[in-house]
Amino acid sequence: MLNTTKSKDIAYIGIFSALVIVLQSLAEITKMLGLPMSIALGLIPVLIAGQLRGIKVGAVVGGVFGLVSLVLAVIYVASLPDSYAKVIINPLVSVFPRIMVGVVSALVYKAFTRKGEKSRAKRYIFSAISALCGVVTNTVLFLGMYMAFAYGKTFEDATINFAWILAAVIAINTLIEAVCFPLISGGVVSAVESKSKKAGDVE
Repeated sequence: MLNTTKSKDIAYIGIFSALVIVLQSLAEITKMLGLPMSIALGLIPVLIAGQLRGIKVGAVVGGVFGLVSLVLAVIYVASLPDSYAKVIINPLVSVFPRIMVGVVSALVYKAFTRKGEKSRAKRYIFSAISALCGVVTNTVLFLGMYMAFAYGKTFEDATINFAWILAAVIAINTLIEAVCFPLISGGVVSAVESKSKKAGDVE
């Protein structure tokens, strides 16, 4: 049973890590094509992985997303030395918040579902709430760490201060993540768990 669980965890890590890379690459491509926002699509697999497989898997997949962010930041700095990405090279800014997204999403979902079997509708709601907590965690920790290491500095004619943080919080990409990601997470998690129960694949 232990080996089966470990094998499933490894499989989930591989699948969701691949999704992180694909989705975040897609987000970067759309940004380069002129989309006036930066949506962290890589968060979606992190949120779902944590809820489906727990804290460890969520943390690992979150770490993969963080490493992808760090690598992209290195690439940006190589071409634009004075860009915002210069701060994101710090793992406390790029990696740590994403690890915590997986951890928080998993913990909240586990807290909601630990008292026994829940209906698909309830699992959808619990998953959506857990995902929202994960999105908020990412926003608060990422911007908090960014500000901690860049407060008062100016990049691309913008000074990092409380006004900059406030603008980032109410930006359209943050609102999209807070609304859409929980809906997507809820749909995927409730569907996967319902299918697993019907197949008798419940641990």
